[in-house]
Amino acid sequence: MWGMAHSFLRGVYTPLITPFRDGVIDYAAFASLVDWNINNGAHGVVVGGTSGEPAALSVTERENLLRVAISIARRRAHVIAATGAASFADTAQLTEHATQAGASAVLVVTPIYAKPSQTGMKAYYEEIARRTDRPLLVYQITSRTGVTLSLDSLVELAGRIPNLVGMKLSDNDRDYLKGASKQLGENFRIFSGLFDISWQRLDDGACGFIAALSNVIPGAVRDIYDAASTGKKGAAANGYERIANLIMTGALDVNPVPVKYMAWRMGLIPSPECRLPLVPMEERPVARIEKALVSAGLVSPS
Repeated sequence: MWGMAHSFLRGVYTPLITPFRDGVIDYAAFASLVDWNINNGAHGVVVGGTSGEPAALSVTERENLLRVAISIARRRAHVIAATGAASFADTAQLTEHATQAGASAVLVVTPIYAKPSQTGMKAYYEEIARRTDRPLLVYQITSRTGVTLSLDSLVELAGRIPNLVGMKLSDNDRDYLKGASKQLGENFRIFSGLFDISWQRLDDGACGFIAALSNVIPGAVRDIYDAASTGKKGAAANGYERIANLIMTGALDVNPVPVKYMAWRMGLIPSPECRLPLVPMEERPVARIEKALVSAGLVSPS
């Protein structure tokens, strides 16, 4: 496995949302969001992950967003490029672009829609790995893709792909997390991708969080990570309780709809709009989010 500094690919990485204005990407707002997240505690950012609505973006738009993020980060923080797409050709192109653009690592979701076999998924990752010299992470989110790379397949790939250094695990499967951590060791980075920022995942072997909610509270998520990773479990639990209402309201609609509403209310983006088939939130969930935002001191009562 690749040799990496101990601090590399650990901590809180914000899976950035994509701001739109009248259906068009607002690149200036995106640049500000990158800068704000880094200044407010994120160890790094992820561009083109689920929170960024990648299925609604063209390959060119995804490449443009990555270039903006790398430019704004200016080596202050790491930028992970999520390069998985519906077709192998687009995934390969995005991965090659991320490599050339200077991304710190690439994150590749398991193939969607096709529902390939384990053999097919292993061949897929091996072919993608040949197209980059960047650290590669598997992105496992079965609820979205309909497929799961088995633990045996992950271990096999890690032994065959030198730059396969970790994964983002967005499945609520603690046995998988513990098993991967045990078999692949602590140098294999496993990020928890659950919306519920559970600090206990670090005890199970996770190296940090890639969670949508850090778009709006990167500092609070960082505090939880810092406490839990240094054995201060009481402080971690207290930090979790302070954002528990936001976590619950953030699950009232599909990601990233609630988080984009929060970011808009906080003045971080110009509009809460998403691209179809995602649509604005209904009135009742919005009222609950408003209450949670006010309670957390993130916005003033309207």
